[in-house]
Amino acid sequence: MVTEIHFSVHVPREIYDEMVAHVLAGYPNEACGALGSQGELVVKNYPTDNAAEQPDDFSIISDTDIVRIYNDIDKYDGDMIYYHSHPQSEAYPSARDIDWAKRSGYLYIIFSLQYQPKPPYARVFKIDAAGSVTEGVIAIDE
Repeated sequence: MVTEIHFSVHVPREIYDEMVAHVLAGYPNEACGALGSQGELVVKNYPTDNAAEQPDDFSIISDTDIVRIYNDIDKYDGDMIYYHSHPQSEAYPSARDIDWAKRSGYLYIIFSLQYQPKPPYARVFKIDAAGSVTEGVIAIDE
């Protein structure tokens, strides 16, 4: 169940387009990456390889990439946002997504590619330690 909207994430058009290209390149598997943000503004994209054992139905960033991303984000005192794609389903957190997000505390941006060849669409979520899902708004800044 999604509770009412309480937050927004502002993504520059160039970064959003990079994210779309990355998740399309990963299709038909799930693709993943991270964003660095300062407050509500996304400032950097970190596309990564999907290190999951079964990339057709899950995504995970490797430990090596996570350390690299954290170290870079620390340089500008930012926060991390996790993003990934759902090639065959809705842009909504799966049970496994919720389980992982409860532990990490990251915002989740999920792209759905279920209507291929139409362009993917994205939604953003906060998932708290109890597993409650709150949807936010993605504002694409030109």
